[in-house]
Amino acid sequence: MRLGQKSLERNSRNKPNITKANSLLCPTCCVEYVEVEFDFEVDGVILHSVKALRCPGCDEEVFSPEQHEAIRKLIIDSIEF
Repeated sequence: MRLGQKSLERNSRNKPNITKANSLLCPTCCVEYVEVEFDFEVDGVILHSVKALRCPGCDEEVFSPEQHEAIRKLIIDSIEF
């Protein structure tokens, strides 16, 4: 057994391996994030139906790089004249 492998096995022993390829896991819960939509306010600009990733275990919300870029474009479009 390589150094550190025992620790890795102990930490993941009770975690089911049911994630999809390229899925993101919550670092706190080791649970796959699910995609959600909600209204979001940034600097006084209200964005509707913003997509994000939410952990079903701890409710932490994060944005994927693609979601972040979409939000950036929405903000730019909303402040342009």
